[in-house]
Amino acid sequence: MAMARPTTSLRSDAVLLSSIAAIVLAVHFAIGNGYGFHRDELQFLDDARHLQWGFVAYPPLTAFCGRIAIALFGISPQVFRLPAAVVNAISLVLGGLIARDIGGRTPEEIGSRPAQVITAFAMLPLALAFSSVLQYNTFDLLAWCIAIFFTARVLRTGDQRYWIGVGAGIGIGILSKYSIAFPALSLVAAVAILPSQRHHLRSRFFWFGALTAALIAAPNLLWLVRHHFITIHMEQSIHARDVGEGRAAGYYSDQVKFTMLAFPLAIAGLISLLRSARFRLLSAFYIGPFILFAIAKGRGYYLMPAYVALYAAGAVALERMLAQRTKSLRISIRAVVIAAMLVDTAAVCWAYLPIWRPGTAGWNWQMKNSGDMRDEVGWPEFVAQVAAVRDTLPAEDLPRLAILANNYGEAGALALYGPQYRLPTPISSTNGFHDRGYGPYEPETIIVVGGHLNNQLRNFESCTVAAIVQIPYGIRNEESEDHPQILICRHLRWPWPEKWAKSQNFG
Repeated sequence: MAMARPTTSLRSDAVLLSSIAAIVLAVHFAIGNGYGFHRDELQFLDDARHLQWGFVAYPPLTAFCGRIAIALFGISPQVFRLPAAVVNAISLVLGGLIARDIGGRTPEEIGSRPAQVITAFAMLPLALAFSSVLQYNTFDLLAWCIAIFFTARVLRTGDQRYWIGVGAGIGIGILSKYSIAFPALSLVAAVAILPSQRHHLRSRFFWFGALTAALIAAPNLLWLVRHHFITIHMEQSIHARDVGEGRAAGYYSDQVKFTMLAFPLAIAGLISLLRSARFRLLSAFYIGPFILFAIAKGRGYYLMPAYVALYAAGAVALERMLAQRTKSLRISIRAVVIAAMLVDTAAVCWAYLPIWRPGTAGWNWQMKNSGDMRDEVGWPEFVAQVAAVRDTLPAEDLPRLAILANNYGEAGALALYGPQYRLPTPISSTNGFHDRGYGPYEPETIIVVGGHLNNQLRNFESCTVAAIVQIPYGIRNEESEDHPQILICRHLRWPWPEKWAKSQNFG
């Protein structure tokens, strides 16, 4: 069943998709400050003010883009999240253009606009969720979209030069989240396994693409070598924790949970790709990572960028099915599909976006069911409580006072909000904070947050509980439930240089 060849230009299609992607930016400017900085953002924010080519917890791209935003516009959650909104809007446009490329049955044909629009709306919930905070997932999605887009271009046009674009996407992925290795390995394996694709291995541009990825990632890879691959050790530690705590459970059911009403579209897309001689290779971006994440016991949302290829193929398959139907039926079915995607969008907004006022039904639901939402509440108040404890100390304790935070969220919050209370720069042994040391002097009096009295008595000669953390609105999160004590401790039992050298923690 042949499709008519659309006469639309790439530019006009990109403009149309950009108008849909503008929803992401509109939502950002409407609610970008949300409930406040997320725990993870506080770490990214502090790393953004200490730029290097890598960090203990992740590659450098997210912190680098955050640094550009705050350097241009100042520090606020909305400003810091602006790169996330922009990048996700771009990813949404790329998703629609992927549908444009795989929609044709010949190199001259291009996908219909309805398929592009449906793909964009299918991606909208994912784009909004990934835009709500600035994390490496944002740039991970962009990297997958770039790699899928240029692979589709290679397959549609036969122009081997597009492999360089694929390599650029993988290189950007390495700078954002190392799990990009899964789609990259899957793509190479599929090229080698599929007889119709092996000829790419003989193309110099395929290897130029690999070289491009290596060159983009080289500064970070060199940083990893110089730091003894500490990020790999950190990820192994965190992964073991996640598996032990059951965070990796539900991987398979999460695929339905996170795709919601778009799941049938994704299944149709996967079947369509497997049946397509020309575009079968794109299925590797889903099948390979799906298997590898399952083997590695990855969390369900790690696979979400892979659905871009399936949504695009599913939308194209839908348009092919509708090609010979009546105009009214085509319009009706498209409307139903887009309505379903908007229902998904509404569900994501309800659950994952900071759109509610305290005390409303939506707020109460989020605070009960979403740890991420709880982790955006109360950081300025937390720092104010630490400052209040400092104010109870005698004057002779202040010259060698330190504030020790036992997790990166607390350390980041104290670094951000502490100066307004003239608090000393916090110290922490967690992730990249450890590299910044214990300060210009060996502390004698230490305010400890995120710890427990009995544990800290092993480290210090004396410790007392000075206050209990109270999060506004009675929120029960890590600070108020797991380690609410604010301690005053004195005199480390070991020399600071010796103890600090052995204190690297991961979180």
